[in-house]
Amino acid sequence: MPKVRDVHPGSLAEELQIEPGDDIVAINGQPIQDVIDLQFALATEDLELEVRKQNGEEWIIETDKGYDETLGVEWEHPTVDKVRLCHNKCVFCFVEQIPGNMRKTLNMRDDDYRLSFLHGNFVTLTNLRSGELERIAKLKMSPLNISVHTTNPILREQMLGNRKSGEIMEQVQYLASEGIEMNTQIVLCPGWNDGAELDRTIEDLSALYPFVRTLSVVPVGLTRHRRGLANLRNCTPDEARAVTQQVTLWQDRLRPLLGANFVHAADEFYVLGDVPVPSARYYDEFAQTENGVGLLRTFLDEFDALLYRLPKALPAPRRVAVVTGASAYRVIAEAAASLQQIPGLNVNVHRIVNNFYGEQVTVTGLITGQDIIEQLNAQLQVDVLLIPDVMLKDDRDVFLDDFDVDRVGRELDTEILVVPPTASGLVYGALGEIGELPIRRRYETTLQSAGVD
Repeated sequence: MPKVRDVHPGSLAEELQIEPGDDIVAINGQPIQDVIDLQFALATEDLELEVRKQNGEEWIIETDKGYDETLGVEWEHPTVDKVRLCHNKCVFCFVEQIPGNMRKTLNMRDDDYRLSFLHGNFVTLTNLRSGELERIAKLKMSPLNISVHTTNPILREQMLGNRKSGEIMEQVQYLASEGIEMNTQIVLCPGWNDGAELDRTIEDLSALYPFVRTLSVVPVGLTRHRRGLANLRNCTPDEARAVTQQVTLWQDRLRPLLGANFVHAADEFYVLGDVPVPSARYYDEFAQTENGVGLLRTFLDEFDALLYRLPKALPAPRRVAVVTGASAYRVIAEAAASLQQIPGLNVNVHRIVNNFYGEQVTVTGLITGQDIIEQLNAQLQVDVLLIPDVMLKDDRDVFLDDFDVDRVGRELDTEILVVPPTASGLVYGALGEIGELPIRRRYETTLQSAGVD
């Protein structure tokens, strides 16, 4: 049952004297097992709460609330009951490739269909309990994000290390028949699920469009901490080009049939293969940008739209540094070169090599604070350093290696702006016009936070 971890000041829960440690046993007579039960139960204006207090007392609280008003509490677990963990042994699992001394949350592998529905997490559907597939259909928990990887049942069992994983097509077909929409993905492992196997997966899933709305193909990520695991390797530039060509051929085939491209290759394939980033039409509704599909195109188009708003000159000289991963470096550097044309503005883009995870890890979101310090310490003489917020935790300005932004600013002796990983983030951060952006935090050289959230 839901246990309250925290109560928001001024909330309905505080008014009702609900306290941390209390259990919400039932709402309007309905027992509460997880966050889905909770959300449906709270979707009414008249409430009867059955609360078990920390001292064992049972309270019945009757109240009313606004239609959009929340209870105003934080739960002990994001799913209310415990998060469902992954029991697969995927040959490409990233968690198995990180240092053993990382914080525990980085070693937790969730595989919970409720988090897929609520937050967009990708799940494999391998740990569903009896009746849960039917529950998804009954409650219309749509869309879901599903890691398919391959529709070949034998190959999927091998790749996921789970005898139950071969049922994926039956599961997806059932959900489609019940009107559940899905976004799907393939982590492409050379020699495993590429080539003819990739063709098979695209063909099988596209047959279920529009319920299977999209399919993204992303490259496997391998770190230097990979030990005693399956024999995998990264894509070569030639293989990356071949993937983009294979996806393009499927799009040309599917577009007349579906009215959509359906399948998309991740940005990393275009960077690695030195292939031009496709136009916006390629990406349909940009449904999988958080999966690294279409981010570079949205950056390029947004930057072009901002060009006409750039000032003719700056009132005072401004020296700016920007950090990014290898995958996005070329696009960021070309945009910075355009900004350099503004008199008084100097923008240098620094490609950070990922020594922490290994040079083959090139995405910006996996850069650590210690790598930034080590690679910039001897050369950084700027007024401000821009750090994309994808490098940090959502709720705290902490890198994956537990270095915080304060520490990076202190060791580099510079002001830091945490900005969105967008063209606007680059432009307004470089110009110093932070009032026009939802910049999370400004770190002064004095290390006193003095900016806007």
